[in-house]
Amino acid sequence: MTLDNWDDLKFVLAMKRHGTMSAAARYLDTNVATVSRRIERLSQELGVPLFEKRAGIFVPTETADRLATIAEEFDHRLRTEMANVHSRLGEGVVPIEIAAPPAVHQEFVLPRTSELAEYLPQVLLTLSDKTFAQGLGEADIQVRIGRPDGGRLKARKFRDFSMRIYHGPDHVLDGEWIGLSHRYPDADLLREVYKKASRLPRYRVEEMPMALNMVRNTGLPGLLPDFLVKDEYGLVLADLPDNDLRGELWITYHETRHGDSTLRAVVDWFCANSGGETIRPASE
Repeated sequence: MTLDNWDDLKFVLAMKRHGTMSAAARYLDTNVATVSRRIERLSQELGVPLFEKRAGIFVPTETADRLATIAEEFDHRLRTEMANVHSRLGEGVVPIEIAAPPAVHQEFVLPRTSELAEYLPQVLLTLSDKTFAQGLGEADIQVRIGRPDGGRLKARKFRDFSMRIYHGPDHVLDGEWIGLSHRYPDADLLREVYKKASRLPRYRVEEMPMALNMVRNTGLPGLLPDFLVKDEYGLVLADLPDNDLRGELWITYHETRHGDSTLRAVVDWFCANSGGETIRPASE
C-alpha cells in the first residue's frame, strides 16, 4: 500500500485536534463532506478505521494517533522552515499564535503588544484562550499552569505565582463567595482555604479576569492569582490560614521548533524580566 495522497494526514490531525468534522472543516476552510471523504479514503487505503464516534465526538484509533503525530511534526517543521526563510530574506510576515489562560494574556501580553511590534515587526501575533493544558493544538506557543510531563515539548519556566482569596475592604466574611465555571477542575478550590464558605457560591464566572471584576464590584471573596491584583484596586487579602496556594506558569513549544529563530525571539520577549529558566526538553 502506498500513500499517494499524503496531504490526507492534515485531515487526520485536524479531526484529532477538534473532535468533530464540522470543527475540523472550519479550521481547514473546507466543508464536512470533504473532511468525511478524505478520512474515509485514507481509512480504506489503510484497511483500518481511523476514528470511532462516541457521544458525538470522533475519537482517534491507535492508527490515527500515530498518523496525527507524523502530521503534527511535519506541520511544526514546515512552520520553522517558513519562518526561517522569511527571516533570512528580511521580508514577509511570520504568524505566531500564543495560547494561554485569559489572565496571562491580560496581564503579560496585551499591555506589551506595541513593544512586540517594535521588537519583532515581522510577527503577526494571534492570541487564543486556553485555560487547560490539552496540548499545543494549532498554537505555536502555549503558556500553561504547571510543567508538562514528558512529550516532545521544550519547556521554560515563566514565573511562580500564588492563588489567594481577596475581598472588598468593607466585606465581612459571611460564607458567600465567587466561584469559577464547572469547566474548571478546581472550580471550588476556594473552599479548601475558606472552610466556612457556603457549599455553593453566590456567583460563578467563566474566567479569572471576570472573577477579579466580580470581586471588585461585589466585594465578595474570590480566589485570584496574585499577578492580577493591583494595590489600586483596594482589595483585602482574606484573613484565613494557609491563604497561599502556589503555582507555576510554563511556556512550551514543540521541540521541532527549537531552530525557529523568530519563535524563540517571541519566547525571549515573553520571558523578559520574568526570571525564567533555561529552555530544556520537558522530558528531562
